[in-house]
Amino acid sequence: MDAVQCRDCVGGAIHTGKPTGVQIQFHGLPAYVTRPDEGTPGKGIIIFITDIFGWKFPNSRLLADKYAKNGGYTVYIPDFMRGNGAAPKAAECMRVTAAYEAPSSLLYSIFVKPFLALKAVFLLAGPAFHTRRSKAKPVVFDFMRALRADPATADTKIGVVGFCWGGQYSILLGQNDSGHGSTESIPLVDAAFTAHPARFEIPEDIKKAKVPLSMALAENDLWVPPKEAQILKKLEKEEPYEVVIFEGTKHGFALRCDEKDEVQMAAAEKAEEQALRWFKKWIG
Repeated sequence: MDAVQCRDCVGGAIHTGKPTGVQIQFHGLPAYVTRPDEGTPGKGIIIFITDIFGWKFPNSRLLADKYAKNGGYTVYIPDFMRGNGAAPKAAECMRVTAAYEAPSSLLYSIFVKPFLALKAVFLLAGPAFHTRRSKAKPVVFDFMRALRADPATADTKIGVVGFCWGGQYSILLGQNDSGHGSTESIPLVDAAFTAHPARFEIPEDIKKAKVPLSMALAENDLWVPPKEAQILKKLEKEEPYEVVIFEGTKHGFALRCDEKDEVQMAAAEKAEEQALRWFKKWIG
């Protein structure tokens, strides 16, 4: 199953801190919204598309708050998974993954670890099924078309960020395809950023991107192995494009790294800076 092919998709740590935004209804979906500090002129909108843990995952909300505070953007995290995100199971998923990856005896590896792997599959079977592309893509694109058509935001520059599961949509939204059931052929965003994306075609989907695209890739990632990462890094495009590969990192580092791991945290902070620098350049 795609969502659990990579243990790092469900591993990591839940970050400390209290999100400062609020929950609203926005274009037909529940959404978390966080805004710049009062008195700071808004620069544009960022749509934040999460990993498998969904819109209620604390790490996503805390990072969205940083984008708002440090970048001056209004940031929305819509519930594109329609209530099927794995956030309620996050802590248990991470405990199971940590136990699986911990050094162990031969007997433990033979008799216990297979059950841990099965437990991880069981925990995520529902979210993986309900968030498959055939279900989620129409939701994402319908929302984005509504956002573009809204007179209140029609002239506002829109950026998109996507992590892991959400990375595929940050890439797809930048293509000349307005999505499910649409006869238009224009991108629905003005710029895109993705960190350790999953479930996309290398390099075909990247070649189709028609808006400025920035990618933060992990050095160790089953979704984008080193050979494919180099293909992406060397890819030549007419549109603005960049790839940064973070040494010593694994899939999920930009969103779920252990706050006690200095290497991973430093990489996560640099990925945040990369995203904000990209949006400052292309959406203001």
